[in-house]
Amino acid sequence: MKRHTKNKLLVALSASVLLPFSTPILAEETAAPDMSKWVCKLCAISGGWFGEWELGLILVDQPTPRFADYRGLDDEGFYLKADGNARYLDEKGYYFDFYSRNLGLDSRMLDMRGGKQGSFELRAGYSEIPRYLGYGTVTPYLGVGTDTLVLPEDWSISGGNAFMAPTSLESKRKTLDAGATIKLGRSWRILAEYERQTRDGTRTFGGGVFPFNAAMFPGPLDYTTNLFDVGLEYAGKRGQARLEFSGSEFDNGFSSVTWDSPYARGFGDEVSRSALAPDNKYSRVSLAAAFRFSQRFKVSGKAYMGKAKQNVAFLPYSINPRYEDRELPRQSLDGKVETSMYNISGRAYLRLADRLDLTAQYKKDERDNKTPIDIYSPILLEVSSSDPRSNRPYSYDRQKGAIELRYRPTYNIRLNAGAKRTKLERTYQEVRKNTEDAYWGELQLTPWAWLDARLKYEDLTRDSSEHEQEGNYDRAEHPLMRKYNMADRDRKRFALQFDLSPAERLGVSLSYYKTDDDYKNSEIGLTEGNETNFNLDINYAFGKHSTVYGFYSRERIKSQLAGAPKPAATPWNSSTDDKIETWGLGIAGRIDDKTTYGVDYVKSVANGNILTETGDGEPPFPTLYSNLQRLQLSLNHKFNDRWGFGLNFLKEEYDSSNWQVDGFGPLDINGVLTMGDVSPEYDAWAMSVFATLNF
Repeated sequence: MKRHTKNKLLVALSASVLLPFSTPILAEETAAPDMSKWVCKLCAISGGWFGEWELGLILVDQPTPRFADYRGLDDEGFYLKADGNARYLDEKGYYFDFYSRNLGLDSRMLDMRGGKQGSFELRAGYSEIPRYLGYGTVTPYLGVGTDTLVLPEDWSISGGNAFMAPTSLESKRKTLDAGATIKLGRSWRILAEYERQTRDGTRTFGGGVFPFNAAMFPGPLDYTTNLFDVGLEYAGKRGQARLEFSGSEFDNGFSSVTWDSPYARGFGDEVSRSALAPDNKYSRVSLAAAFRFSQRFKVSGKAYMGKAKQNVAFLPYSINPRYEDRELPRQSLDGKVETSMYNISGRAYLRLADRLDLTAQYKKDERDNKTPIDIYSPILLEVSSSDPRSNRPYSYDRQKGAIELRYRPTYNIRLNAGAKRTKLERTYQEVRKNTEDAYWGELQLTPWAWLDARLKYEDLTRDSSEHEQEGNYDRAEHPLMRKYNMADRDRKRFALQFDLSPAERLGVSLSYYKTDDDYKNSEIGLTEGNETNFNLDINYAFGKHSTVYGFYSRERIKSQLAGAPKPAATPWNSSTDDKIETWGLGIAGRIDDKTTYGVDYVKSVANGNILTETGDGEPPFPTLYSNLQRLQLSLNHKFNDRWGFGLNFLKEEYDSSNWQVDGFGPLDINGVLTMGDVSPEYDAWAMSVFATLNF
């Protein structure tokens, strides 16, 4: 039997080899199979239009700025729901893709692209992002949205509340983009991208108007940013490269904002003025490449050089006529910043043995601020002349080097270990040089097919050069003050993760993360920090078409601070403790071949506690609190292959408490005019009913 089987296999193989060389007569005599009824259910549609559209109505009840933020559902009533995607493809490879979301809302998005596969592609898109930040905000100012805000003619501090009118802090970012990719032969292609962003509306703005007085009001927004990229790419069998030129231009439609002072004393302080974000430009040339010398040795790297410029004309020192003759040292900043980054060795990958490989990386990042230095004599709060001072064009030079070894002694055990050193040198800062060394080790273990475990430990030590007093003119800092981002620090990190599949339909993921920071030489400033994070995710598939899932997350951030107003003062100590707990449950599935459903519930509670001890027995600050609950329901039913029906429901409840704003009216803080913002609180829902069309 074995011999006959072997002979049959040899005959079959011989026939397969000789078949392509058969004579035309044999080919004609062989009956061809009828393939007209063959159907490939997994193959992509070969040509024509296909896609899906959703069209209906959205009903919103009791929305607030916090609920509407990013969504665009800022008013009660009905909205148009219009979402959809479509694709065209023909046999020659020409295609067109259309994707849209929220076309009837202020959060709309549209993306289109088309071309010929393997030859070229053209792209265009548009999106809007609405922001609603004010909650219960009011203002007495007239001219909101412009660069000149004035108080009513009969304004007075004593009757100020009578002039307060509700005002919103709204802005909208609009983005229009276009791009193209053209393939040149088999290995080269050109890419071009252009993006124009505009942002207009209002935001909170504030400034001093007289010693110990301040005012907050809706400041204007009118930003325009143009971004463009042109690149040339090469992709070969053993290497890839990309040469790119990038540029950006920022334009602010308002160069300054002027506002009436609610606390004018008659010293020329009736009106104040402040400059806004200046126009600026940035350009950059970059080169990225990767090359594989062999299966054991690969190298990649990137380098770029950039330049930023800002040369907007200065405003006068003050709007007060008393100082109109005070001359500036120059008419504009003539700001210039040169940036560069390069990976000299890039990222090198070397396979030392079958089970051992090494990765090395080096990066140098430099910022050279070439802005001219001059002596300025500013006027504070429009009425007080300050001591002369000079600008400080901050620069830095940062270098990073890292090496990592990965070893796999058996098929189910992996060992990783590495080291990294970071050096940062600065100018015009209290600490000129920082060096941080990091060492880490990681164990990846898969003892059984249903368990994957990872354990990682990292130790980081940051040392700084001798602290130097840069001086703050007439407001010198405490000599023992150490800024947390420059201070000596010992950091220890620990991470543990388990991915389990104890049953065929059950998946569990569990992770734990902890970081301990010790600012060992900081007497004034941040002295200790601690962060822990725990996550649990579970999903279970029951039946053939349904899945139930749940998750739980707990994050806690603690810190210790010390402070003193002056060297001879008694230090005070403060501790913060922030907790965030989030959990959720959901179920999604299919009732039958035509009906699907989904239920999702999420709850997140955050608490923040601050205790400051000066020795006088002060109670802690009231707890900062927020509670978010969200319930989402969805139901979709198909009447046939083309038409369907959908229903979505969203209910969101939010409650919060912030002692920094709650209980204070716009004029309740002596000498400060606020906008009366309060902690958000709402109970809102939105429901959409729509028809679906598949084609």
